[in-house]
Amino acid sequence: MNLKNMINGSDMVLIGIGECFQEQFVAVKATEEKNQSLFDEYERKKYIDSLEKDETIDAYNILAKLLEGKNYFVVTLCDDDKIYRSNLRTDRIVAPCGTYSKLQCENVCSEEIYNVDDYIAELEKGEKILCPKCGARLVMNRISNRKYSEEGYLKKWELYMKWLQGTLNRNVVIIELGVGMKYPSVIRWPFEKVAFINQKARFIRVHDYLYQLTEDLKEKGTSIEENPIVFLRNQIV
Repeated sequence: MNLKNMINGSDMVLIGIGECFQEQFVAVKATEEKNQSLFDEYERKKYIDSLEKDETIDAYNILAKLLEGKNYFVVTLCDDDKIYRSNLRTDRIVAPCGTYSKLQCENVCSEEIYNVDDYIAELEKGEKILCPKCGARLVMNRISNRKYSEEGYLKKWELYMKWLQGTLNRNVVIIELGVGMKYPSVIRWPFEKVAFINQKARFIRVHDYLYQLTEDLKEKGTSIEENPIVFLRNQIV
């Protein structure tokens, strides 16, 4: 498949990034001490911030190259922030599963979100970081929390929803890269719906094993059984 030609022939491009792009942090050692999760996650943030590139960032950069000059939006299930270290436009990325760059109250006493960078000195010293409103612990703003504050991504989600409205009756290419069945209501099901409704849409699903298409999309869709990072690497011309 020549993905570049398909993208070039489109008006708009919608990209979904799935779990297979998520960093597993095997290079980051976690502490065994109780109540140290925030400091473990801070170590993960520092690890990501130290990366100049790896195969995932390289894949994002290939995608950015393919999308040059196009009107696009990226929805990612990853919360490792690697995508922000790539050449993809940060104003066209929404990450509804969270981030390592923001903090929230563990009890979500309010929807307020705090910048991790404002607490670097305390984190480097291993000091507890407490919510300025209720005194509970601050934790990374990630969906894996017992309670998750969605405030961190909502403004970007609203922008994405407005952008999505503009795809109706436009020549739009929809590309799912490694999107499985984790949080299918975020990418997999909505992307299928957009492709089904829009008669001018083209749909591409790339996955190691969950590459199958629904019957409704077989006429306008392409399923590719391949690792999405390898798939992007093969798009280099």
